[in-house]
Amino acid sequence: MCYNRREKGKEEIMKEVLNILLEFIIAYVLVFILYWLLFVRKKTKYNKNRVPVEFYYLVSLYGLDQKKINYKKFIYISALINTFIIVSTYMIISKLLNNWILQLLIGIVIIVLLIIICYGILGRIYQKKGMKKNV
Repeated sequence: MCYNRREKGKEEIMKEVLNILLEFIIAYVLVFILYWLLFVRKKTKYNKNRVPVEFYYLVSLYGLDQKKINYKKFIYISALINTFIIVSTYMIISKLLNNWILQLLIGIVIIVLLIIICYGILGRIYQKKGMKKNV
């Protein structure tokens, strides 16, 4: 009898995890489509005056050569990263917190941390691919 209770508890936990995972995937796809329509579609050609902040952040922080980076590919990678940051922050604060002031404060902290981590990984990948400036 105790075994059946544990199995029901595990099933409920698995259903909840799958529901959260499904919500994450749906939110990710919807936010990516919206992000692509609003930002990516217009910026696929390199324009020195309209380069996103993320590009300058990576170039200056990791000493990358702007000419060696495939700009169009960078824009799509940036869109994937920004969508991940937005959706992850939404999922964390909406599932764990109820107080809106706490959601706002912790959401800002999570966004900053995810930006530093995700773009740090991307910058190191670009460095390993040899896109550093020749000094």
